[in-house]
Amino acid sequence: MAGLYNGLFVMRDRQTGSVWTHYDGSILQGPLAGQGVKLEILPAYHTTWGDWRTANPDTLVLDWYPEFKDNYRQGRFEIGRAGLRPEFQRTLLNWDDRLPENELVLGVNHYGEQRAYVLGELGGGPVIIADELGGDQIAIFADPGELYALAFVAVREGEVLIFSVQDGVIIDQTGAEWDMQGRALTGPYSGAVLPFATSFVSEWYGWSAYFPETTIYGR
Repeated sequence: MAGLYNGLFVMRDRQTGSVWTHYDGSILQGPLAGQGVKLEILPAYHTTWGDWRTANPDTLVLDWYPEFKDNYRQGRFEIGRAGLRPEFQRTLLNWDDRLPENELVLGVNHYGEQRAYVLGELGGGPVIIADELGGDQIAIFADPGELYALAFVAVREGEVLIFSVQDGVIIDQTGAEWDMQGRALTGPYSGAVLPFATSFVSEWYGWSAYFPETTIYGR
């Protein structure tokens, strides 16, 4: 951790000392700044150990190192907790009061166009939202109760896929089943994964500070 920027922690790499932001993978300062270097943002799947192990039975688990136990956070971290400490507020370059500061949103940044989807307005259980962003048809796969949501480009081999939820299962227009990671479980695309549209769950204050031009879905 290298400090705060726009109310969020930033990272410093050990090789060059450059400071990076995880919101878009760009460099804020340091030897690599201005060279067009950016980190690749990968999808982060929020799930239970049981569901993950069922879907990925050969997964490996990081071993426990007792000598570092004091460095692990104890207790439950409460995402979306109301109230932003003054030291975080002082670093914000933009303040947006369209939503409460701690409102949890899925922020999507696709080809330079940003949109926020309010998790609390999506209902419960698996939810699919079809939308258009950055010139592409996208699909939001969400489970607000688990604070999970990701965006995918809803196209395979030139075909636009139309998703819905039936009895808690995600299906496309052919009836093929998909999981919450955008992976086809049955049907002609079985085993294929939808292209990831850069997205992650964030508190509103951080998302809007980094992307002041963001729109809000449904508003």
